Amino acid sequence: MKIGTIMAYGQTGAGKTFTINGSATNFKYRGIIPRCISMIFQEIQSRYDKSFIVRISYLEIYNEIMTDLLALSLEPEKDQALSIMEDEKGSVHVKGLLERVCPTEEDALSMLFEGETNRTLTEHKMNKNSSRSHCIFTISLEMRSKVESSEKVITAKLNLVDLAGSERTKKTGKKTALLSS
Repeated sequence: MKIGTIMAYGQTGAGKTFTINGSATNFKYRGIIPRCISMIFQEIQSRYDKSFIVRISYLEIYNEIMTDLLALSLEPEKDQALSIMEDEKGSVHVKGLLERVCPTEEDALSMLFEGETNRTLTEHKMNKNSSRSHCIFTISLEMRSKVESSEKVITAKLNLVDLAGSERTKKTGKKTALLSS
C-alpha cells in the first residue's frame, strides 16, 4: 500500500484550515482537499482499463476524544466508540471509523462538506472560528484491471491533516487543555 500525508501546522489564525479546506462559499478559493479530490477523479476518468473504488473517512481529535465526522449524520444518537488499533500486519488504524464509498467527485466533496459541518469550533481571542481540533481527512483508493482478472489490486491512501493551533494555551485565553501538536 502506498501512503501519503499532507499536514497543515502552525499558529492559530495562520490559515491552516483555509489552506486544507478552502472557502466554503467560493470555489475559486478551494483548498488542498477539494483540489486533491478533483485531481483523483480526473485521473480515474482517464484510465479506461482500470476499475477504482474511492473511500473517504474524516476523523476529528478534540481534547483527546476521537469523533467520526461522517458517522454523526447517519446515527447522531449512537455513541461512536473509536479506538486506535494495530493489525497483525503492523498497520495502525482507527477501529470503528466509517469509510464511505464515493463513486463520484460530487459524492467525495459532499463528504468533505458534511464532515466540516460536524467539526468542533470554539471562539477565543486569537481566532473567532478556531477549529481547536486535529482533523484527518483520508482518501483511500483501490485500483484493479478491468481487462486482466489475475492482476493484483493496488491500494493507496492519502491523509490530509489539519492540526490544531500550535501556540500555548495562555495566548488563546482558553483554560481547557488542548492536544499538543
